[in-house]
Amino acid sequence: MALPPSRSDGTPFPCQLTEDEYKAKLTGSQYRCLRQGGTEAYRRGEFCNFFPEDGYMACDRPRAACDIPLYSAKSKFADPGWDAYASCYWTGSTCHVGVRPDGSALENFCNNCGSHLGHVFFRDPHSPAPTKERH
Repeated sequence: MALPPSRSDGTPFPCQLTEDEYKAKLTGSQYRCLRQGGTEAYRRGEFCNFFPEDGYMACDRPRAACDIPLYSAKSKFADPGWDAYASCYWTGSTCHVGVRPDGSALENFCNNCGSHLGHVFFRDPHSPAPTKERH
């Protein structure tokens, strides 16, 4: 899966590393998921069962692609097999997480570097969000 070179509105991503720079910065698994749109194995993600009381997750994983804060630790909730968040960070009117169509789903991506974060799911019974949305 090739990642688009710009945000949904057509503006370029602020963080513009080359793919070679990402390959040097990320582990093989991180690169496959973040830059090639891969998926972590069910219940096998490094942070699947990690529930910190404070802090945030940055660009889907600490020390990963661009380090922009995406989700607060308090928005993380228990999900059967993948990291799950009820809400994401905003700076003014700009959400740190973007969405774009991906077949019959909505893909989440980092609005700073374009890295693949997963998909948005609706009506998740585990989600504490009023919309029952899960990222």
